[in-house]
Order: sequence, then C-alpha cells, then structure tokens
Amino acid sequence: VMSEPAKTNELLEKLSDFFDAAINQYLGEHGGAAEVVDVEGNELIIRLLGECRGCLSMNDTVNGVIKKKVHAVFPFIEKVTVTDDVSPEVYEMAKSLFTGGKY
Repeated sequence: VMSEPAKTNELLEKLSDFFDAAINQYLGEHGGAAEVVDVEGNELIIRLLGECRGCLSMNDTVNGVIKKKVHAVFPFIEKVTVTDDVSPEVYEMAKSLFTGGKY
C-alpha cells in the first residue's frame, strides 16, 4: 500500500507530464503555460505562466479548456484552482530583469 505522500508525488508527476503533453502545447500558442502546483483531494492547484498570467480569458481557459482536459484523464479532479504566488525562480528572474542583471 502506498503512503499518501508517495501517491501524491506520483500523481503530481503524472499531472505534470500531462500538462506538458496536452495543456502547454495549447497554451504555448497563446504565449503562456501552466504548471501543476499541488493536488488537494479533488482539487488541482496550478500556476499560470507567461501571457496566461492575468489574461482576461484566463477563467475561460482554466474552466473550459484545462479543467475539461484534466477531468477527462483524471476524473476525480473536480476543480482547478489557480494560485497566484510566484514561483521562486520566476521571482528571481523578474528581479534580475528589473535590476538589469544578466542571465
């Protein structure tokens, strides 16, 4: 029997692979991407990247496209929530851009 954390990690990996394969291709056409942050029960928590952040049609994309696609493959996911916290890498990258730092 798998412990919960192990099960969650495996699930997050599967979801991440699925996002890379099915979701980010679509979002990439719009200059954006999404990444899997966490799963809590039947709720998937994602972070939007690039042009998707703060885009006006974001809710349609999340509830229409992402939720439908995820639910089709992971039927127990009932809800997709977008978290607004910025990943540390993105924050550092933005900070270096704004302070004129080079990569």
